[in-house]
Amino acid sequence: MNRSTPRMLLAAIALSSAVACSGTSGDGGSDPGDGPGTSTGTGPGPGPGTDPSAQCEPGVTAPGPTPRLTRLTHAQYDNSVRDLFGKDMKASAAFLADPAFEGFNNNAKGLLVSDRLARDYRRAAETIAADAVVDQAVLGKILPCAPEGDGAACARQFIRELGKRVYRRPLSAEQEEAYVAAYARGNGLFDAGTPFEQGVRHVIEAMLQSPHFLYRIELSEELDGAGIIPLDAYEVATRLSYLLWNSLPDDALLEAAEGGALGTPEGIEAEARRMLDDPKATSALDDFHAQWLHMSRYADLSKDPALYEDFDASVSSAMMGETKQFIRHVILEMEGDFRTLMTAPVGFVNDKLAPIYGVEGSFTSELVETPLDPAERAGLLTQAGFLSSHAFFNKSSPIHRGVFIQRQILCTDLPDPPANINTTLPPIQGEIRTTRDQVEVHTSPDACNKCHGVINPPGFALEHFDAVGRYRADEDGETIDATGTIAVGDGEISFDGAVDLATQLAESPVAQRCYLTNWYRYGNARQLSREDACTIADLDAKLGASGYNIKELLVALTQTKTFRYRAVEEVDQ
Repeated sequence: MNRSTPRMLLAAIALSSAVACSGTSGDGGSDPGDGPGTSTGTGPGPGPGTDPSAQCEPGVTAPGPTPRLTRLTHAQYDNSVRDLFGKDMKASAAFLADPAFEGFNNNAKGLLVSDRLARDYRRAAETIAADAVVDQAVLGKILPCAPEGDGAACARQFIRELGKRVYRRPLSAEQEEAYVAAYARGNGLFDAGTPFEQGVRHVIEAMLQSPHFLYRIELSEELDGAGIIPLDAYEVATRLSYLLWNSLPDDALLEAAEGGALGTPEGIEAEARRMLDDPKATSALDDFHAQWLHMSRYADLSKDPALYEDFDASVSSAMMGETKQFIRHVILEMEGDFRTLMTAPVGFVNDKLAPIYGVEGSFTSELVETPLDPAERAGLLTQAGFLSSHAFFNKSSPIHRGVFIQRQILCTDLPDPPANINTTLPPIQGEIRTTRDQVEVHTSPDACNKCHGVINPPGFALEHFDAVGRYRADEDGETIDATGTIAVGDGEISFDGAVDLATQLAESPVAQRCYLTNWYRYGNARQLSREDACTIADLDAKLGASGYNIKELLVALTQTKTFRYRAVEEVDQ
């Protein structure tokens, strides 16, 4: 066992030609897909619901095994291109979707570069580069000078400055010279443009196919006195920007790295707070919560037109928009905590959602902040989007809602149902009068009840909401029983209805730590390892004492050893 293999692997990437293969030029070079297709993963670790407190000494933590090579997600790719060129080009719309791995699509273990994706990257780079030299607004943003003479001096300055942003660190001398040579080869490769523009176009194509753009690469290897590896300032800047912005560092963050401001936890905290006050902070917040809440399910909702004649794609779109605006409002405007996220009786309502929420007023297509009945609504779990996306075509679904609460809110490790299981509920007849009755009868056998005894109760708490999330006092004239009891941690909670359940979950240390754990996994782009248990316990103690403010949670992530250091990985020779 030694460390030579990863060092040699990373050195090969770092020292390889800076100019990636260009489909237009026909030049040789390394294709973006030729680099490592996998990044350093982690072995099995404790599940998100594991209680680490019994094994940890407060304040004593070690960094988990964070990958050295992490491909940009498609969202990060698009955001990075937007921030480089000042134009939202959405190039990844033509890519195959990023795979979700253990709940998030930014997990490094699942972010491979297939032959198909390498071709997509090439085509995207060619399209972006062509657009950049044609669009004068884009060209004006990326050119630091006006070309004079043969343009070589300006081209070198352009390469140095754009390269620093693309690579998220200054180019090495070898890399700079490689791009200067690429610029010189550009003249004559394209059908249009001045020699200077063709050279610039060729450089952009190459930079956008470089592994240093497509991957977040960490090369630091020098050990400190504790036997762990401090990240260099540019690696810290990159971690900060992709955690908080889902995009590359801005000039101010790169200047902070260059000036040494990111060498201390205090300097990192100052930059994190600045970045959370920037509008770009919405991107990571949107991305995390969309995946945590399974918001992709909102996009293709279909309901029985005989029961919900006005339900169409515009209603689904409004539900998606409402949840996004609510989360931004709570975290960025209210500077709220986890409790607020789970309990605030506030909606963002338009003419499509007003009938579902039963609110009166002159609504248009614009979503506007609207107080909701606090006896009926409390935070995310009573929003129409969640309720409708976890329901059937024509009725509620306590099972789908209960599974979500157990897995996503409480981090309960639930197995998937057996294959080919009969999911047809018994009909409403005789003693079976409500959806709850149907579910209880259907899941009553011992083989089912082991799991459904955990799943059903929180789902029953939401039975006052129908298939589109409308509140109902009864179900077809039958009294709704929304009571239940579930085990949470070492205790249990009993509840009557959604507001009661949401309020108790909001105060639950188990639910709070589950939310933190999901952010930790998302922020570090990997599954959990054994080393993470103590870091999460330490964060949980600090955040619990301060009320679990969500902006403070994000700042706290940047202060961990896992964020600022990398563990020494051991690999087979």
